[in-house]
Amino acid sequence: MKFSQRTENQKFWGACIAIFMLGTGSAVASTDNAPDTVVTKLNTALIHSMKMGPSSSYESRFHALYPEISHAYDFSKIAHYSLGTAWDKLSAPEKKQFVQALTDYSVANYAAHFTHYAGQKFSSPVSKSVPGHRMMVSSTLKSGNGGKNNTFDYLLSQNHGQWKIVNVTTDGVSNLAMQKAEFTGALKKGGIHALMNGINKRSEKLAHAAR
Repeated sequence: MKFSQRTENQKFWGACIAIFMLGTGSAVASTDNAPDTVVTKLNTALIHSMKMGPSSSYESRFHALYPEISHAYDFSKIAHYSLGTAWDKLSAPEKKQFVQALTDYSVANYAAHFTHYAGQKFSSPVSKSVPGHRMMVSSTLKSGNGGKNNTFDYLLSQNHGQWKIVNVTTDGVSNLAMQKAEFTGALKKGGIHALMNGINKRSEKLAHAAR
């Protein structure tokens, strides 16, 4: 199973894999887990990865980013929505494997692409409430050398009182349509195991290219 080709810009920001998910939360999150804090921690981890630079190994960046990204994103919700009704047909082990494949691929994207630091910095996150007891947090990665700035709009919902990212729009382009369409097409062609195999191969390709 092969994924469709993307532009270089889409590949770069493909690190921000996340799917829109309607969510409601009843518990009130603590200040340490406020939506803007979640995004700030993620931004800090990305800048750290960039400062590690190409002189560091891919594995070092991957392991440094893994806990931060897996904590910031709600990959279980992302996986559920991205597969739609097909999710309910999976066995418990298959669901676990798919979530893991999706998590690893996301971290691999970040580790492979956030490797060069030239004075870039993120703007302070700005939060606003949106329908469905969710929050939208915006932050801009500002170029340090006069290049293009990139704005990220993160949609967060609560999971057991913890704010998690469930969607990201980059410079006005949401990952929702691209990700869901790609997964739906792969499922129709080869089923869940072919899809997971394709995602894992993507992760391996990113790791190989970044070494």
